[in-house]
Amino acid sequence: MNVAMPSTETARQIAESIATLPPLPATAQEILRCFGDEFIDADKVSSVVEGDPGICAKLLGLSNSAYFGLAEPVGDIREAISRVLGVDTVRSLVLAMAIQRSFSSRNCPSFDTLKFWTHSVLTSECCKKIALADKDASHGIRDLASSAGLCHNLGLMALAHLEPERTNSVLNAHARDEESQNLADVFHGKLDFDHRTMTAELTRFWSLPEQIVSAYEYRAFGATDGDKRLGEIVAAAAVAVASVELVEDVVPDLSEFSKPLGMSSDELIEIANFSDKQKERLQSLSSNMSG
Repeated sequence: MNVAMPSTETARQIAESIATLPPLPATAQEILRCFGDEFIDADKVSSVVEGDPGICAKLLGLSNSAYFGLAEPVGDIREAISRVLGVDTVRSLVLAMAIQRSFSSRNCPSFDTLKFWTHSVLTSECCKKIALADKDASHGIRDLASSAGLCHNLGLMALAHLEPERTNSVLNAHARDEESQNLADVFHGKLDFDHRTMTAELTRFWSLPEQIVSAYEYRAFGATDGDKRLGEIVAAAAVAVASVELVEDVVPDLSEFSKPLGMSSDELIEIANFSDKQKERLQSLSSNMSG
């Protein structure tokens, strides 16, 4: 899991690449302000969402999807948030949807948007479950866990936009030999830094909550000056979800990630396993994110 801190040259390359991106979208800026509001409610979140017709339409579409099976369709975003989706879920989704608009993966054909968001949504849910079960997790960590999981791989989407040819090559190489090398190692072989490093630098550039930035730095570099608990949760959730997606008959040993959280490898794998009904709901979220 540990990765060397970026060299001066690598840091310069990352900074130059990120500097070409547009500012954080206004909708994302507004939703970030909600993270510091302990009295956040459906009305406050909906006032942000209503200013973005595209995101509003996606959330209404999700609320009226077959999974929720509502007797009557929901046509009001406030009702969709308060009665169907929930404030925490919407807050995370709006942040990710707004940030997504800064990137285009059309020049990186091996980047699978649906696969990307499916993994991100599953990791988000896994982070939330771990944080709720973790007696050492603070209220602040539990509040941020879902969003930290959902956005934990934004660096990969950024690289598909900023370095489409090399990222396409990395994804192709990883797909051919994904069991012997993890994605970060393949990136380092071609770019001298990886998607986890890009995630940490990108979210710092965009001033996401400090605890989230520290969590991504922990995942990228294996060390942080701040509270590393959220980082341990994100790292464990991401690897557990990936293991469940790839392995069918063999239960992997994830003790390196589970022990810091006071649980066994089997317990972590169990948290990352979802019922068919849960998967159906989460895949609905993924489809809305990628569509």
